[in-house]
Amino acid sequence: MNVSNTDQQSLPPNYFYHQLPNGIEMIGQYMPSLSSTTFGFQLEAAVIHEPEDKLGLAHLFEYMLFQGTKKKDARALNEAFESLGARKGASTGLETAQVWAQIVHTKFDATLELLHEILLTPTFPKDELEQMRSIILQEIRRHDDEPMGRIFEHVRSNFYRGTSLGRLTLGTTDSVRTLQRKDLQDFWQARYHPNNVLFSIAGKFDWEHVVQKMQELFGDWQGQADPSPVQTPHPESTVFLEHQEGKQEHLGMMFPFPDYTDADYYPAMVISEVLGGNMASRLFVEVREKRGLVYGISAGLGSNKSIGGMRIYAGTTPEQAHECLQVIISELHKLEQEGITSDELERAKVQLKSENVMRGEGSGARMGSLARSWWYERKIHTIQEVKEAIDAVTQGQVLNVLHRFSPLNPLVIAAIGPLEHEELIGDTLSTQV
Repeated sequence: MNVSNTDQQSLPPNYFYHQLPNGIEMIGQYMPSLSSTTFGFQLEAAVIHEPEDKLGLAHLFEYMLFQGTKKKDARALNEAFESLGARKGASTGLETAQVWAQIVHTKFDATLELLHEILLTPTFPKDELEQMRSIILQEIRRHDDEPMGRIFEHVRSNFYRGTSLGRLTLGTTDSVRTLQRKDLQDFWQARYHPNNVLFSIAGKFDWEHVVQKMQELFGDWQGQADPSPVQTPHPESTVFLEHQEGKQEHLGMMFPFPDYTDADYYPAMVISEVLGGNMASRLFVEVREKRGLVYGISAGLGSNKSIGGMRIYAGTTPEQAHECLQVIISELHKLEQEGITSDELERAKVQLKSENVMRGEGSGARMGSLARSWWYERKIHTIQEVKEAIDAVTQGQVLNVLHRFSPLNPLVIAAIGPLEHEELIGDTLSTQV
């Protein structure tokens, strides 16, 4: 559903919405106590939108956007941002990409003009392409040497098996080497259209002026991007092992859990915090503090439009890996059967509310939060609303989540290290996987 400008009165004070005639949606949060402003453009131009034979294209595209426009080469662009004292950046996820800038609020107009150049008139110069390709190939080599990062590529590829959500974000050495300037141009022509754009701004600004400037610069932008491909993963319990000699065993796990739009998302946040969100969490206490089985362990929520998941990471030694896995599985079983205690619930609420307030104090965090909630739900959540939603979580809601989403079935497990299947798994999962 599109929210019209007449629905402005339904938004909380200091929050704004507008849609330009060409389809660009705009949302904002006015934060008068700040002197900074952060704004960005979010597009569905990410990993799942790459052609199947062009893995890594979206990530390369992110780099190449800043390498030249019709008016400026890469050096001139960097100098223009620096002369404004602006921070700039871009990121590419599985489903969306962002281009953003953070500035002193008086530099908004000039900075928006620079982003207009980058988004609408990129040139993808061939000499810069070879440099960026070289950088990404180095990234891939470095990533291949970092099992802590690589472990969740294995988890993700198995959890999302059969969908584009399981793709490698960086691509492969072979795929990146084959990417050409025309691939970048084709991707830009296919995905960079106004109906595909969400503009988000937070900090100090004049909303009417922001709307006017956006219309002036982007109002003539025309075109229609195709809808994003629908992703419908159906995770199954699996164990994936990558053999790597050494003195470490890296474990990654994932099971379906409420996504960002689910009515049980806030109870899921509480469960995540209790399970592995801090140094008082169950996994940290049981696996590290009591038994000394790991040097690092954590759990956290992830969400895509079609499915959410709980991820667990543990870094251990080959000698302790089997017991480590046993204890984690035991804790998941206990969680599923018993839920959490009232003390755990209250501590998790305090921690989550504190984190939410601290994250919400900066314009960058609020800009990202606005874009995320609008993209997922077409809603704006104030910090106060989030705090109230966390406060409202009950033990009964927690148990309901654990009845809807078993932490043990399906459970995707991946490991990188020297252990073979029998040495690591044994009969630990005989009733689960």
